[in-house]
Amino acid sequence: LGDLDKGTLPAVSFVRSVGYKSEHPGQFSKLSDGVTYVTSIIDAVQSSRYRESTLVLFTYDEGGGYFDHVAPPPDSTVDQKPYGTRVPFLAIGPFARKNFVSHVTMEHSSVVKFIEWNFLGGATGQLQTRDALVNNLGSVLDPAKTGVPIPEN
Repeated sequence: LGDLDKGTLPAVSFVRSVGYKSEHPGQFSKLSDGVTYVTSIIDAVQSSRYRESTLVLFTYDEGGGYFDHVAPPPDSTVDQKPYGTRVPFLAIGPFARKNFVSHVTMEHSSVVKFIEWNFLGGATGQLQTRDALVNNLGSVLDPAKTGVPIPEN
């Protein structure tokens, strides 16, 4: 929030809620604390000078064990580790497709792939792990707003 106020927001920022704001069981948390925290961050971006140039990507670190009627995809061919249950993933801001649900399978490394693609001239797979094989974020971004089509894979 300080970087937003000072106009010194870096090109890429990761915000992680901790403690009672994390929505993790056993952290003396309530879901409403996490929702309030996330909402405050998104509202701050939306009311800042960065509003027209910022894409907020919101996701959780795990599915939380809630029932999901869709089985995870097969194990990753990169590390032979399984995928977990689906987690929410939202793209918020001027570059996101409006009123759209993507059916492209993505995972947390898809964010890394997008960052690589966006900031390294389209070169992806720099970490030589899952970022080399996962789908990119193109399905959730509007090419009319981004000015260039973002690859889906």
